[in-house]
Amino acid sequence: MIRQKIEQELEQLRSQDADPRSTFPDRWLNDRGLLLDDGAFEVAKAAHLAFFTKGNNYPTVVKFERDLIQMALSLFHAGKDATGAVTSGGSESLFLATAAALANAKERRPDIARSEIIIPQTGYPTFEKYERYFGYTIRRVPVDANFRANVSAMSEAVSKNTVMMLASMPSWSHGVCDPVRELAEIASKHGIWLHVDACVGGFLAPFVRELGRDIPDFDFRVPGVSSISADFHKYGYSGKGVSGVFYRNKVARHQPFIFDTWAAGLYRSPVLTGTRNGGAIASAWAVMRYLGLDGYLSRTAQILKLRDAILAFVERCPGLKIVGGAELNVVGIGSDYSDIYSIASKLKDYGWKINLLKEPEAIQLVLGPLRDEYITLLVNDLENAMEAVRREGFRAPSPAVVYSDEFLD
Repeated sequence: MIRQKIEQELEQLRSQDADPRSTFPDRWLNDRGLLLDDGAFEVAKAAHLAFFTKGNNYPTVVKFERDLIQMALSLFHAGKDATGAVTSGGSESLFLATAAALANAKERRPDIARSEIIIPQTGYPTFEKYERYFGYTIRRVPVDANFRANVSAMSEAVSKNTVMMLASMPSWSHGVCDPVRELAEIASKHGIWLHVDACVGGFLAPFVRELGRDIPDFDFRVPGVSSISADFHKYGYSGKGVSGVFYRNKVARHQPFIFDTWAAGLYRSPVLTGTRNGGAIASAWAVMRYLGLDGYLSRTAQILKLRDAILAFVERCPGLKIVGGAELNVVGIGSDYSDIYSIASKLKDYGWKINLLKEPEAIQLVLGPLRDEYITLLVNDLENAMEAVRREGFRAPSPAVVYSDEFLD
């Protein structure tokens, strides 16, 4: 095919999602005019294209990675011995943190036959995904009535084989911030690695606190926090896929892979993946420098404005309720009286692409810095959807609730 034909086909496919509301799942960086227009998209795109052909071993990209690590460590109040790595996504960050925790336990407690990892029921499913590779045992612990990690239940679950605990900041499903400080006390008491999964909120929570909102402590200021993961490609607003894993000290010294017994010479890899996209890393570096403190505060204020508008709507609507905490950026909307999936179906008819929760049945909104007119539109469409379901007696077919629907052979 000639270039012009390919470009025409790409534009035709792209135009199928012409409604800005259809980009709502891409709430971190898009070009549809849905988000606050502060130039970040153009900066990200230009940086990505400038290093489109480069890999992570290109000297300038190496500099970008080092700068990103230092920016994140500073944001998370790390000490002078802290270290970190840039990864391809949150799943890889969690993989590396788990590998570090297991290696650390093996050195300190070689008598453990099979390591155990304790996570709240709301913890990310990556830990089951990697269980087959690492050969540990997962113990999922029931959460409390607000979907928050139950401190006493987590403490009771600790055994002589426990090597790692997880806290979420916030949990993906319900938007709840786990009690990191309390869990860190348990981890410290038993000599357990505590990882804070801040992939969703890590680059948002510090700015929410800066704006005067109450946010629980979660970073390296909390004694007992061993590692933190946070996604640059979420609320760092870079292109996909750039995440990071950060350590209190150099205990993860075994993470880099080094091999020199082969014909091509020394092979070094700091993370799990080999070649990574230099363009994505460049976009993260450029956007963080471009937005700076003022830019991140501006975007965070817009997210909080949207969150507050949704919470105010739910409060004035009999039959609706907030599911979980809605403490940062994830808002779950459920109902004791209406069919919430039917309301979700109406919202989709209006053009919004949204998520669903299975337990409990709810609409899940992961918020981005929507422009004022789209905040108004979303709230109005929520109200119209609820009224339409009530007026028409509409009931949607039971949907398949799917978080990740990737193609599998």
